[in-house]
Amino acid sequence: MIEMESVQSLSDKKEEIEAKIQALEAEKAALLEEIPRLREKLSVLKLDHHAQALENEVSSLKAERSNLEQEIAGYTSPQQTSVTSN
Repeated sequence: MIEMESVQSLSDKKEEIEAKIQALEAEKAALLEEIPRLREKLSVLKLDHHAQALENEVSSLKAERSNLEQEIAGYTSPQQTSVTSN
């Protein structure tokens, strides 16, 4: 009788291990599908962040250029030129 219980126990253990292997293989397959999508999403987010930072930097540089051009125009206005030529 003990041998019968032992065989049943081994059979149950085998089924349990096989079920665990199946679940792990399914999880592995799902992860292998998900990881490339996550990498691509991260890549797009990094590019978007970089583009936004560059847009902000370009905007600041344009504002600085405009301010400098206005300041230069103040020094080279026709009114100042006529005052200095007299």
